[in-house]
Amino acid sequence: MLRPWIVLLATALTASTAPPTEIQLEITKKVPLEGELEDLVTFGLLKEMSCDSDGHIFSPSTRKYGSADNAVVRFTHDATSFKVFSIETLKHLEKGAIVDFELESNGGLFVLAREVLKYSEEEVPTEFGDTFLLHYDKGGKVLSQLLVKLDINSFTPTALTVLANGEFVVAGYRLSEEKTFVILEKFGADGNFDIRLTLNPMGTRTSNAKTVSSMRVVRPAMIKANGRIYLLRGTTTEPIYILSESGKLEKTLQLKPAGVEFDSPKIVGNNLLVSKHRVASEGVEVLNGPRRVDLPIFNLESGELEDEYYWHEETLGLACYSNGLLTFVGQDESTRPPGWAIFEARPASRGNQKAIVTGR
Repeated sequence: MLRPWIVLLATALTASTAPPTEIQLEITKKVPLEGELEDLVTFGLLKEMSCDSDGHIFSPSTRKYGSADNAVVRFTHDATSFKVFSIETLKHLEKGAIVDFELESNGGLFVLAREVLKYSEEEVPTEFGDTFLLHYDKGGKVLSQLLVKLDINSFTPTALTVLANGEFVVAGYRLSEEKTFVILEKFGADGNFDIRLTLNPMGTRTSNAKTVSSMRVVRPAMIKANGRIYLLRGTTTEPIYILSESGKLEKTLQLKPAGVEFDSPKIVGNNLLVSKHRVASEGVEVLNGPRRVDLPIFNLESGELEDEYYWHEETLGLACYSNGLLTFVGQDESTRPPGWAIFEARPASRGNQKAIVTGR
C-alpha cells in the first residue's frame, strides 16, 4: 500500500496534456552540517544519496585525501545524530572500496564492496581483488560477508539490487571509444554467477560533450520502485531498462527530449526526477549569485518531460523526495564563509510557475 504522501505527490505529478511548466522551489528549512558529520558527508559522493521511510539520509563517505568510498553514513534531517557503516574492519576490505549500497525496509543495509590490491600515488584504486556483498543490520552490525563470483572481464560494476529471493544483480559498464556498453550480471543467493547480459549490444554514445559533468552519465544506477527495477545511465540518450522483481528485462523506455544529461535520479509515483547538468558555455561566465539548478520531471509511462523544478542554490544532489518536500545537501551561500547544510524545499505558489518551451 502506498503511503499517503506518495499518493498525494504522485497525484500532483500526474501526466496531463498541458505543456510542461517550470516550478520554482522555495527553501523551508536549512540545518548546518558541522564537525565530524560535515567531514563524513562532504568527503562522500553527495549526488548518490538515499533516504529510508524513517527520514534518515544515507550517503557514501570517502576516505579523506583519497577517492575510494569506505563507509556509508546515516544521519537525521536535523543533523543531531549519525551512524557509520564502515567496511574497514572486515577481512580483505581494510583498504577496500564501496561500489554501491541498497537500503532494506527494516533499516538494514546491503553494501557491494571490492578489495583493493593497489592504489596510485593519488590514492585512486588501480587494481582490484575479490568482490563482497555485505549485509548490515539497523545498528551497524555485519550479519554476513558473501564472496561474489563477479566476472569483471571488460566490466566495471557500479550498481547493486538485491532481489526478493536473496538473489541479486550487479550492473556496470564498459567503455569503447565514444560508446558505453551497459552490462548486467545476476547471482544466486550463494554468490555464484548465474547469467550476464549486455543490454545495448551496439553500445550507446557516452556523452554529448567532450567531458561529462558527473560520472553518473557513464555509470549505470538501479532504482527499485513500483514493483520493478529501473536501470539507467545519467543521459536521455540511453533508454531506461525496466526489469521485473526477479531481474528479468521486461522493456525499455526512451526519455524525451534527447540529449539531457543528469544525476541524482529519484522515482516517486509514476515519475522520474533528476538533477540536470548545465551545458558549458564559451568565454567568461559572470554570475550574480548561485547558478540556476534545473530538476526535470519525466513520466515513466510515456517518457515525456512533465514539468521542471528549479531554484538557485549551491546544492550537490537530491537526497529525499517525500511529504511534498525535497531534501538536498549543499553549501549555504548566505553564510560567510559558506558552510555545508541540509536544505529542505517545496514547490512555490502557482504564481511562480511558467510554461517550458520544448518545441513539442
